Amino acid sequence: MINGHGDDAYLYEGKIASNFSSNVYTRQDMSALDEHLASVVRSIHSYPEPDAGSLVRLLAEQHEIMPENICATNGATEAIYLVAQAFRGCRTAIVVPTFSEYEDACRVNGHALRFCGSLNDIGEDTRLAWLCNPNNPNGTVADRMLLIEMAARRPDTCFVFDQSYEYFTGKTMLGTKEALQLRNVVLLHSMTKRFAIPGLRLGYLTADGNMIRRIAAYRMPWSVNQLAVEAGKFLVGNSAETVNIAEYLAESRRLQFELSKIDGLTVFPSDTHFFLCRTARGKASELKRRLIETRGILIRNAANFRGLDEGCFRIAAQSVEENNTLVKAVEEWMRLQY
Repeated sequence: MINGHGDDAYLYEGKIASNFSSNVYTRQDMSALDEHLASVVRSIHSYPEPDAGSLVRLLAEQHEIMPENICATNGATEAIYLVAQAFRGCRTAIVVPTFSEYEDACRVNGHALRFCGSLNDIGEDTRLAWLCNPNNPNGTVADRMLLIEMAARRPDTCFVFDQSYEYFTGKTMLGTKEALQLRNVVLLHSMTKRFAIPGLRLGYLTADGNMIRRIAAYRMPWSVNQLAVEAGKFLVGNSAETVNIAEYLAESRRLQFELSKIDGLTVFPSDTHFFLCRTARGKASELKRRLIETRGILIRNAANFRGLDEGCFRIAAQSVEENNTLVKAVEEWMRLQY
């Protein structure tokens, strides 16, 4: 899906003052990274490593695993397409509603697709299964032990668990080292999300060495550019967190609570900083348009997620002031619907 994702602020010519539509938290202080990239910008005049090997080795040290268990990618999205290509033409299950790129990548590669409400419904003949965890768009986290038990019980199915938002939840996630004990599990990781660098496109996947070789066989050389490699190495070597996750999640819960008090609005439970809402009257597209026009606020119309309807929209918490403004603006719009 080239269009139809969140953060389409570029369409509104500078009208957006508060962006709730992207799950990337941009309030992090990344000035140290900015300064580092400025100091190494001349490195763009040389080719990067074809496989981002120096970054892979640092990530391996950080996770206490072997470099052969990691493949660096141009964002988690490249990892998604590589997996789909490596399993071209197989029977595949996707737990929905979820990120559209799993479906798009699989369709491009001729998969026979089935859409399920949970992993328990994937079918005995499933060769590949996708689960976003924490899930986009509703922010739910699957129980770690259930994932382990499912993968152990289904050794002929490859399970792809997309953990792009793993650092934005208080729930216990499936660990990289324990996932390697299961040869049929692939974990997707996103430095783009963790460090708010979507313009650099940086992610990686971890898996059994044989699985990594199978997937990486389809990877083009130099897919991770030189500045992204430099950024990744800097961030791994200077791994202090740039956002207080506990405080941020607490503010997200407060925002969810305040919105849930609005008559006619349903706020769905979430385990992370973003969450799904549904309006009982009117369409999310109409609410989105009014918020842009009256407050310069951008939300994510979630109607194009498979399994959701025209009343659904997604919110990612921002600052306290911005969140309070959003609540008032949504409340005003909801009153106009009655």
